[in-house]
Amino acid sequence: MIKRLGVTTAMAGILLAAVTACSTGGNGEEANRETTAAEGGKTVLTLSIMESTAFYEALEKKFEAKHPDIDLRIQAYKQAGEELKSGDWEEYRKSVHTALMSGKGADVLDLEGLSESEYIGKNLLLNLDDWLKQDDTLKQDDIQRNILEAMKQMGGTYSVPSGFYLRAFIGEGEALNNAGIDEKSWTWQIFADKAKKLTEGKDGLYAMADYPPDMMMQELMVDGYGLYVDQEAGKAKFDSPEFVALLKQVKKMYDDGVMTAEPAERGKQLFYSAVLREPADVIDVTHTAFNRPRLLQKPHSLEQSGAMRIIPATQFAIRAKTAVEKEAWKLLSFLLSEEGQSMPERDGFSLLKSVNRQKLDAIKEQIRAGTYKLPDGQAVTAEDEEFARFTQLLDMADVYSILDAKVISIVGEESLAYFSGQKSAEAAAELIQNRTTTYLNE
Repeated sequence: MIKRLGVTTAMAGILLAAVTACSTGGNGEEANRETTAAEGGKTVLTLSIMESTAFYEALEKKFEAKHPDIDLRIQAYKQAGEELKSGDWEEYRKSVHTALMSGKGADVLDLEGLSESEYIGKNLLLNLDDWLKQDDTLKQDDIQRNILEAMKQMGGTYSVPSGFYLRAFIGEGEALNNAGIDEKSWTWQIFADKAKKLTEGKDGLYAMADYPPDMMMQELMVDGYGLYVDQEAGKAKFDSPEFVALLKQVKKMYDDGVMTAEPAERGKQLFYSAVLREPADVIDVTHTAFNRPRLLQKPHSLEQSGAMRIIPATQFAIRAKTAVEKEAWKLLSFLLSEEGQSMPERDGFSLLKSVNRQKLDAIKEQIRAGTYKLPDGQAVTAEDEEFARFTQLLDMADVYSILDAKVISIVGEESLAYFSGQKSAEAAAELIQNRTTTYLNE
């Protein structure tokens, strides 16, 4: 039986102003910079985070070694290993929000749990585009540009992730060889039709297993959040004919036996949706699911992309009114450097193509030598084509949206009433619409 992997989502954004603005401005700004001077003449740079981890400890040490004239002070709400209590996150968010709204706070922010869109709209975060273009220490051709482009908001780059995860769609390669799937244009309706033909007459075979319909709806909402929610305007479209049709489409896949909420043994499902958290998962996750896995673009509506969805590991932003903008950018620039991206404590895939390639090539060589083992200790055989396919899909990854987990939760909760037969699709959609609208306007 396939064990479903959990998903960690971090929600939020980062910085800029022209390079001329990097130098100190008038007397007032010069005076502000003087207040940042620590003992020994170092410039103090503050970084606000919710919880200290080995990554932040290593980041502080390596960054200060690279820039001995900067004293990086990490302001952690919770220290490593300290127990998180109910209400801690809300208290942390409120404290950061209050500081930002008053024009104060840390110079650099870890945006987890914070409202990036709101802060961008209020001009509280710097647009990083000019910094990214003009930093000659960065290897521009090596940066995974599609990731940064996908994460742009309101026409600018306001956040830089330390790394990222990918939501991938995986198929059983052997079973799909002659299925005639055009993954670039297949919709969920085409998926349902193909899956029905492939599973018909084959007892116990499903398109996807261990996947309740409410979970399916939540994943579809994460993928297409912007189609149904305008977060800034506080409006939702869950009472639209399109959403009602989507509810009915999902239910039909379960009614027809194409999908099942029950677990299935290995070899009894055709597709699997999973999060790839690091280069090793390109083999570990896909081969745990299937003997001959095939990475695919996900079924999607005509308004969407079927590319892998981007999940930032940690996002860093620079406060717009910081007096140490130049030093703050140096921290982000270090994170994008080969040294920063090669830190073993850093989570996720790298923003540098070369770092990802090195790790994938090392795995490829181990597989060729017969020394690579899956997490369960089993040997694995994988063709070079699998690595080439992943790299192709990685370069195509462009799906990213800032969403509200509460809204996703509402969709899951209220759609259950329809899937269990207690409400019509229209009634469930209306309830989702009302709850979401009330929540967005609180």
